[in-house]
Amino acid sequence: MDKLDRETVRYLHEKITRKSGPYCANGAMRVLKALYNDAARSSDLPPNPVSRSVRMNKEKPRQWALGPDGLPEAWRRLDAMEDRIRAACWTAMLLTGLRSHDARSMRWEHLDADGVLFVPSPKGGPDRSFRVPLPRHLLQVLEMVKQETNGLASTFMFPSLSSKSGHIEGMARTDEFPYAPHQMRPTYRTAALEAGVDMQTITLLMNHRPASVTWGYVTRAHLLGHLREAQETICSALTKHRGH
Repeated sequence: MDKLDRETVRYLHEKITRKSGPYCANGAMRVLKALYNDAARSSDLPPNPVSRSVRMNKEKPRQWALGPDGLPEAWRRLDAMEDRIRAACWTAMLLTGLRSHDARSMRWEHLDADGVLFVPSPKGGPDRSFRVPLPRHLLQVLEMVKQETNGLASTFMFPSLSSKSGHIEGMARTDEFPYAPHQMRPTYRTAALEAGVDMQTITLLMNHRPASVTWGYVTRAHLLGHLREAQETICSALTKHRGH
């Protein structure tokens, strides 16, 4: 870390911007800045070169949530997808707002008899683990998946014999399904708001950190009934755009 200087860091930011885009470059610099600050807790380092030299690229919120005009086509493509296990994983992301890794690594042992999923290590690590009720439509899809994968004897809901992790990987845009994994998350949030679900409930369902100190006095486990009702409302708002 002590070998990093402002010129090197500035050049790295510009290089990543050219190669991978402004958002990726900014993200890389934020990680480097955090790592440098952490190292400075135990070592005598010069002032953080990221803070002193990098002018972050301008970022605009991505307006890429699928709405009434885009959801019917997305559903059509999901229904036509040849890999039904992968299609089910996409459906899980769309109907819950889960991040890609959290959806891909879902395990049967983490789904209880009441249809509540335990997410053990989301963004932020185990300290941010949470439970979320799944909508009935998704539970039906998962039952189909269980029958399809019964012979694989895998603990993962979306198993893969070819991946090192044991679950499916490589959720990305394709000609078959030209949507980004993270695109499912804003689609879910937007549909929730359109359906009349309040922002505090959406925050809990998506495991965002509430800004208000008041939420520190709320016991999430006691809200599962409320969250289940909201989840069904959001699911209905999304599936009504399905062709059949």
